Amino acid sequence: MFRRRGKVVIFIVILGGVLGAILGHVLSDTVPILDKGLKIGTDSLSLNLYLFDISFSIHVNITLGAIIGILLAFLLSDIGRRS
Repeated sequence: MFRRRGKVVIFIVILGGVLGAILGHVLSDTVPILDKGLKIGTDSLSLNLYLFDISFSIHVNITLGAIIGILLAFLLSDIGRRS
């Protein structure tokens, strides 16, 4: 039961981060600090096996809007879990 609840909380927190980043981007004209952030990631990592070529890259853009969304989602999921 704990594993399922943990997965739900993680999903809600990730969803809160995504929605916070989107909202920060939409509101960037009125509050520009919400869209400022740090981009963390890797360049393209490629594996060439002559039959096929595989390329991987991942980037995470951490903005103030995303952090606010994550915190709000975590607080809301904690409140929902306690009641």
